[in-house]
Amino acid sequence: MKKLSKIIALLTSVIIASTACAQTAEENFDLDLNVNDGEEITVDLNGFEMTYAITTSTLFGDQSGESVLGFTSGTLFADEAAKRISDIEKKYNCYIEPFYNIDGASIDAFNNHSLSGVFYCDILQGRSDILSSSIKPGLFQSINTLSEYIDYTDSEKWGTPYMLESMCYDGELYGVLPAAWPELNYSSFGYAFVANMNLAATLAIPDLRETVENKEWTWEKFEETLVAGTVIEGAETKIYGMSAHPPYLGEMLLRSNGDMMIKEKEDGVYYWGYTDSQALKAIEEFRKVYNGEFAYTFDHVNTEPDPVVNMFVDGLATLTVVDTEQLFGYNGKISKSVENYAILPAPTGPDVEPGTIFSVHESMRSMITFSVLGKNIEASAFIIDKIYEPLDGFETKDDIKEYMTHNYFFDDRDADVFFKMFENTEYNYFIVGMRLFNESVTERKTKSIMEIIESYKTKNQGIIDREAVTVRETMKDLWPSEFAK
Repeated sequence: MKKLSKIIALLTSVIIASTACAQTAEENFDLDLNVNDGEEITVDLNGFEMTYAITTSTLFGDQSGESVLGFTSGTLFADEAAKRISDIEKKYNCYIEPFYNIDGASIDAFNNHSLSGVFYCDILQGRSDILSSSIKPGLFQSINTLSEYIDYTDSEKWGTPYMLESMCYDGELYGVLPAAWPELNYSSFGYAFVANMNLAATLAIPDLRETVENKEWTWEKFEETLVAGTVIEGAETKIYGMSAHPPYLGEMLLRSNGDMMIKEKEDGVYYWGYTDSQALKAIEEFRKVYNGEFAYTFDHVNTEPDPVVNMFVDGLATLTVVDTEQLFGYNGKISKSVENYAILPAPTGPDVEPGTIFSVHESMRSMITFSVLGKNIEASAFIIDKIYEPLDGFETKDDIKEYMTHNYFFDDRDADVFFKMFENTEYNYFIVGMRLFNESVTERKTKSIMEIIESYKTKNQGIIDREAVTVRETMKDLWPSEFAK
């Protein structure tokens, strides 16, 4: 009965919209609702055309590549996506019109059109760090108002609250992710620790996969591995224990003692978590390994993301820490060039439960939004919900994990770590300046930790008050069961 009421609501909304637009548009939404014995409900959208602008650089292609809903043309998933489009068009009598960067799809074009009150597309997909700036001007339709068609609380299908955090504002959610589809967002988070297992074996380093599996991957083990993984001959370092982009390494180590960047007190006040004692220990650990006792185990010359990966790929570093786009996919040198690499979480400190696995993200790259100028937002929501049902043969997490393990990883345990990191990712507010503190801590200067904290405390609290409070309160409103105390 509930499903039937949803479909009736959809049909009513489309009829109302078509009536309102009758003088300015030729589309005619005469819809039929067929119910067979109370079991099967068939919707006829009577030729509705949904225009879908896809502007993201996704896992298996660059921005100018040909793709099908983000999958590079000619691949297994592109074929499945094309079949999904065809099946929906036939079943619901509608047309899905995707266009891409190669066709001129652009977030800037969407913004310019929308701010002028001109229709550009019904649905826009792109990077959340860019799309989020279009929320305050009111260019997107609230998705929680479309809950009759899109169950945004279904985290396996549409992403966890923390994955969607950057698209929450003032009580509303403005974007969802195709989380039940393989690969589209797997290059959106960081920062995985990666080990060259063949090189580690030649240096007599104990099996790091077993270390993680046994929940023994601690700061102490990490330090031991840095030392064992460094090869010095005379005055020259032949192999470094680790190649790292300092902000990536700092982002992970600063959270590795169980702390969070934004925390909430018992009275509901949000504050900057890096002032807590457990965070101070993590900051000290970072300085110890990168700038202190173990500094010699790091390459301090090649520190930008691409050179860091090149050092690792060339066998000049035993460990690295990278954004997942550098693991596999279009930019993925590691999976293409390293024969046996292991995916490791950040090592954990003494105040966190052993085996804790987490990650952060600056942006989610396949965020789906609805234009407020869409021809019929309810019909588009209905179609999007149908499009992003799990693909045939990949209906469960285990199906996807098995595929990824077979094609990209060397061990089931690598896949376990990778997917736990993905599921536990948290937005890092990089786009509004919250990582500047991390970068200051990672610099090789003589300022004390407390001096740096004091210099950022007011600034970061201001960012939290201005940017994060409404977001976190929105998350509690929209996912009450997730945030119940």
